[in-house]
Amino acid sequence: MAVPSRTKESVEGFVLDVLEKLGIERDQITLDASFDDLGVDSLHVTELGQAVNREFGIEVHAADLEESQSLRQALNAIYAKAGL
Repeated sequence: MAVPSRTKESVEGFVLDVLEKLGIERDQITLDASFDDLGVDSLHVTELGQAVNREFGIEVHAADLEESQSLRQALNAIYAKAGL
């Protein structure tokens, strides 16, 4: 199976889709929202990291994301891991 193109846009879209699948309303998801604001717990963060790894082959661990103060910072952590 081919790995999707690793661009900031494709990663961001994928992360938003995963958050929506985890039960967060799409209209609540903003780049400046914190995981707490969105109701994302540590299990969700772990699932998000695993989904990014499966989809893009980017090794992201929950610890890489949990320190983020916003979804934007979490995405930046993923971009850094991917070399984007």
